[in-house]
Amino acid sequence: MSNVWIVKNEQQVQTEGTTFNISSKNNKSNIKTDIENLWRMFSMENLSPIIEDFLIIGMAVFTVDKKISRRFSTDGWSRELNVHIPVLEFQKWLSVKNKLEKTLSFLSGDNWILSFYPTEERFRGDKINKKYSVKNKASFDCISLFSGGLDSFCGALKLMEEKKNPLFLGFKEYSLLIKRQQDLFKEIQEAYDQQSSDFVQFSVTPGKPFNINESVVGESTSRSRSFLFITGAVAVASIIGEYTPVYIPENGFIGINVPLTQSRSGSCSTRTTHPYFLKLLNEVLDEIGVTHQVMNFYSTMTKGEIVEEHKNNIVFREKFKETLSCSHPCQGRYDGVSPPVNCGYCYPCLIRRASLIVNGFIDDQYNPNYELNRRFIEENNKLDGKASDLKAILFTLKRYVEKRHDQLFIRRLLRIQGPLTSVEINSYERVYRESLREILQMIDYEEVTNGGGLKNYMDLKESYEELC
Repeated sequence: MSNVWIVKNEQQVQTEGTTFNISSKNNKSNIKTDIENLWRMFSMENLSPIIEDFLIIGMAVFTVDKKISRRFSTDGWSRELNVHIPVLEFQKWLSVKNKLEKTLSFLSGDNWILSFYPTEERFRGDKINKKYSVKNKASFDCISLFSGGLDSFCGALKLMEEKKNPLFLGFKEYSLLIKRQQDLFKEIQEAYDQQSSDFVQFSVTPGKPFNINESVVGESTSRSRSFLFITGAVAVASIIGEYTPVYIPENGFIGINVPLTQSRSGSCSTRTTHPYFLKLLNEVLDEIGVTHQVMNFYSTMTKGEIVEEHKNNIVFREKFKETLSCSHPCQGRYDGVSPPVNCGYCYPCLIRRASLIVNGFIDDQYNPNYELNRRFIEENNKLDGKASDLKAILFTLKRYVEKRHDQLFIRRLLRIQGPLTSVEINSYERVYRESLREILQMIDYEEVTNGGGLKNYMDLKESYEELC
């Protein structure tokens, strides 16, 4: 088991194991962050104690997730993580400890143990913002996460079309994505200049810890990034006012996260908008007295349906190509392509491509070195190679074609990741079936435009029309 201590402001704590310090001075901290700007931009000195705790927990979880390698775990994936976290509201967090551990374990696929300990230290709560113009909290009525992906872009347009006044929140994990997010927001803001909106970004970068052991070598999967993202959004919502909602726009097919093959339990995909995760998270917030709820208004829609909702919007038509849904948008430089770019072959890219094709859009903003055809599979036919997601999707289509009339089988697949209510299972069954039809329509398109061979590779004879 990995034993990690989070220390606040160099507080003197008897620690055993790996230690990270979240210091009041960034140059003394081995978790670098500018997260204090989330409240200083409103000319506030600090957050409420319970919200500050939630934010520190988010930073701690993200740090541990990024720094403790999965390769030292027994099965190569699930880690045993014991994290000691300083909190101001010790009794409140003790009361939800088990539920929060369950929530995080579901999200990341690990076994989390949260060992809270009391502190009176406040985090960077001695200054107000003097560098930038102060934002008026009364100008906003909701918070929405904005990653620069297609779903979050469409979600932003939806909120603006509904005459909301959102504050969009971005996370600065990759420097190459920062400007792309800012440029997309600028287009939205200029098109809806009669409404209040703004966009802020924050960063949390775990550095080298104290007392390093061999398991602290870094980890690339980072499922908990979304949890940190949410804690930042809830922090801003708490300043805007009670009951301010937090939105995470994401299509239901990605949200339900059905394993593509028997050997893939969704380990490479997000669980952030799975209804079970959101249910547990909102219960934790309610039980500690936080009035903000985290919601996904796209949970019952396919990605193609989301695109269809906005396909006549002039901002969408002009800027959708600049959105980045890729799981590794900054790796194009290895192929001689200037990043950031959609690779075109990872799971999120394939779902994105299908959603655009079914709506009549031709998106050429992909790595030009790869075309979706049988040759691509044969040239990248390693277990973890570039074609692995495409092969998994082809297998999923083949399985669906064979089992599409077996409703019990389909519903078992939907329940693999977590429990669903009867209403949810009905909604997600529809989303699952429609999403696979969208993907098959993309495969039919690729057969004509990129040399074909994909359907023959998986012995797929049915067309999109035959499954409708």
